[in-house]
Amino acid sequence: MEGVQPLDENVRNAPGLRFQTHKLMLVASVVQGLGLLLCLIYICLHFHAPQVPPQYPPIRSIGAQFTKCDNEKGFILTSPFKEETMKIQNNSIPIPCDGFYLISLKGYFSQELSLSLHYRKNRKPLFSHDKVTFVDSITVASLGFKDKVYLNVTTHNTSCADIQVNGGELILIHQNPDRFCAE
Repeated sequence: MEGVQPLDENVRNAPGLRFQTHKLMLVASVVQGLGLLLCLIYICLHFHAPQVPPQYPPIRSIGAQFTKCDNEKGFILTSPFKEETMKIQNNSIPIPCDGFYLISLKGYFSQELSLSLHYRKNRKPLFSHDKVTFVDSITVASLGFKDKVYLNVTTHNTSCADIQVNGGELILIHQNPDRFCAE
């Protein structure tokens, strides 16, 4: 029994099994090498691909301010930023695209007044506030091409020119950009 090897060593040293083990190690090495080669190819293609930035359509928006009131025109809308994607025309904001708009109206007034925000003549206003000294409203409305958003102010017992406005702003942001636009 001294010259007999344990059973584990006999199996490991068998010539047929040694060949299968080497063959399995060779196949595993080839698969690892191919995986490494594919990773390197992917990395090289990623770095050499043309870097094209994603093309997002411009978001149509405007932040208009109103700080003074005219007896004939009501609140005078102005846009402090020249790079706005929407413009003020004839003291109103024309809507260039169909879709949903986020609309915010804020302001503090020195006198009590009634204020409404319209988008079409002979239609119910988007906002209507009666006898208030401040307004802070936000809504989402479906507006169409050629609608015009404008403010209508009614004063009580005073002239519109006598009303002081603090922090008056009207913000419109188109919620589904680049859809159904006329421009």
